[in-house]
Amino acid sequence: MLNSDVRAAIQGAYSVFLKSKNLKPRSGQKNMIAEIARTLGSIQQDGDGKRIGDQPYICVVEAGTGTGKTLSYLLSVLPLAEYANKRVVISTATVALQEQLINKDIPDVRKNAGLEFRYVLAKGRGRYVCLSKLDAQLKDQRMQDAAMDLFAQSQATASDRSQYELFMDAFGAAKWSGDRDAWPEKIPDDQWFRVTATHRECTNRRCPHFNACPFFSARKALDEAELIVANHDLVMADISLGGGVVLPDPANTLYVFDEGHHLPEKAIEHFACHVKLAQQDQLFKQITKAVDGLGKQCGTPVGLLSVVQQIPELLGNLTQNLRGVRQLLFSLDENLQYQEGITQHRFRMGVVPDELVIEAVNLNKAYNSLYGMLDKISDALKDSLNKEDGEYKKGDAERWYPAFGLLQARIELAGFLWLSYASSEAEDKPPVSRWMERYFTADEDDIGLFSSPILAAELLAKNLWSRCFGAVVTSATLTALGRFDRFRMKSGVSRDQQFAMIQSPFNYPELGTLVVPAAATEAGAGDAYVAQITQALNEVLSADESTLVLFTSRRMMNDVKNGLALELAEHVLTQDDLSKQEVIRRHKEKVDDKQASILFGLASFAEGIDLPGNYLQHVVIVRLPFSVPDDPVDATLAEWLESKGRNPFMEISVPDASVRLIQACGRLIRTETDRGKITILDKRIVSKRYGQLLLDALPPFKREIKTR
Repeated sequence: MLNSDVRAAIQGAYSVFLKSKNLKPRSGQKNMIAEIARTLGSIQQDGDGKRIGDQPYICVVEAGTGTGKTLSYLLSVLPLAEYANKRVVISTATVALQEQLINKDIPDVRKNAGLEFRYVLAKGRGRYVCLSKLDAQLKDQRMQDAAMDLFAQSQATASDRSQYELFMDAFGAAKWSGDRDAWPEKIPDDQWFRVTATHRECTNRRCPHFNACPFFSARKALDEAELIVANHDLVMADISLGGGVVLPDPANTLYVFDEGHHLPEKAIEHFACHVKLAQQDQLFKQITKAVDGLGKQCGTPVGLLSVVQQIPELLGNLTQNLRGVRQLLFSLDENLQYQEGITQHRFRMGVVPDELVIEAVNLNKAYNSLYGMLDKISDALKDSLNKEDGEYKKGDAERWYPAFGLLQARIELAGFLWLSYASSEAEDKPPVSRWMERYFTADEDDIGLFSSPILAAELLAKNLWSRCFGAVVTSATLTALGRFDRFRMKSGVSRDQQFAMIQSPFNYPELGTLVVPAAATEAGAGDAYVAQITQALNEVLSADESTLVLFTSRRMMNDVKNGLALELAEHVLTQDDLSKQEVIRRHKEKVDDKQASILFGLASFAEGIDLPGNYLQHVVIVRLPFSVPDDPVDATLAEWLESKGRNPFMEISVPDASVRLIQACGRLIRTETDRGKITILDKRIVSKRYGQLLLDALPPFKREIKTR
């Protein structure tokens, strides 16, 4: 039961905030606060602060647009965390929401709700400059230090070194924190890669720059904060390392997953792995270069002689094994070697041929052996960082330890792939999706092997939900066709947790109209379909409205733009023209200047963009957003469901399309004063039986169905 003091603290914070901002309470906001407070406030803990009991500790809340969900979870979770002596991690899927939380929402609550707390934005190590690598670049040691050249795609140019001098000068003058995102201009990836480090490369407290390190300075602020803003990728990375490595210990954390509908897919991405065979050849050359370079520059300690002597033979055997795998993969489909571009071959139900399993077993063992040998060298280098009488000189160890750490990491990642191909799943478990891709172009001839879970449910249940103290999962789109079934299937949140739907306060019938025009057409492919869509857009678009047109295909988007009537085409801004942020900026600028503006976008424009008022008056959905039929993960999931006698189209495809369709329609009405219309050009919304299900799940706009 919710403690009375905590209840009073939450109610007081809400009242103070509303009074300070001269706002009126919203019923949906109050309901969401109550749902979270009841769930998390009922969690029991033992004397060590560990969660006990079988009461719900996860609150899943779908909060319609306009609910004010950010304020709801901040005002409820922060007092609860203070009472339970836990820390709060808010995780988002997009940088835009992170920036909004850090720069606007959280400071607003801290200032106006009477709550005292410290907060910080958490980022991965790769967002911070490594002073050791930056210093090495500026010393221009490239001729004598082979470790500097192992991974760079190209030599650092004079321009790169000038940029590195700017980095060092700005950091030394305390004008830059070392955060990539805080640098005023965009930093090219290859330029940044040379001066940032992975956890494998970092020497931690043994680094001479440790006390000034931007990453560890940020970590110190993170350790002192009660509220941490992170993203789903960082949470999954921390969980996979055991939890509590970068972020707080899950057992002592209340998580809030905003944009929570993205969490399952982020988990799948995190546990997926792949190997490109030709790139492995390059990796082996890098290992040879590193071992030879280390030996020539620093000598080989007696204790490592046998290890170093075994590496060339092992690399030679691995190279031969990979050639055998390559030929075996070619034999799976003789046509693969004659096709241009990327050709995919998916293993049905994730089951690979026995011959490939045998090869994978051998490769997994060999990669483990190679990893062990590199680990012994790394341990000797690491040990020498602390000792003047180590097996390597301290200066040599500082230069070479990061290089061997990164080599280990790459061998480890490849080992995960071979382990997946050497393994098989229990009959009662979902299969793993496994597939190959052949890259055969003028510039590349390679084969990639891929492995991915088809569901994140078990991964999240085991690694996150069972370990956290409590959690809130929220989004405007967590249900599909009005139910949480699909989200439960994907996320692993059990049915006995708390689920709630908070309706949007917007009066949709008064604010917008949903139109299926006579020009709507059955979905198809080819030039004829493009021509039909182009003609339909010529009929429904107007230069008098700020419009967003959403496509499911980049090729169609560009083909339609080229065929659009000139008086419309001249006002089109396409997602491919510039960065997403710049396209939105120019669109707003045109609208502010009373000019016509029509945005052409893909899936990323269907959510996460905010264009209130006159910035968006018309949303056109060209095609119902069903997933791509050749996606190997979705295809394997469909096969598995069919093998269980289930209907993947109605259980997966339609619910997922419903969520995407709701997200697309959600671009139109962002505030209670917005007005506009939505046009759907896919006739299946009225001609197919499932179309009514999709329509019924949409907000209750006024409808104008002009085709049957």
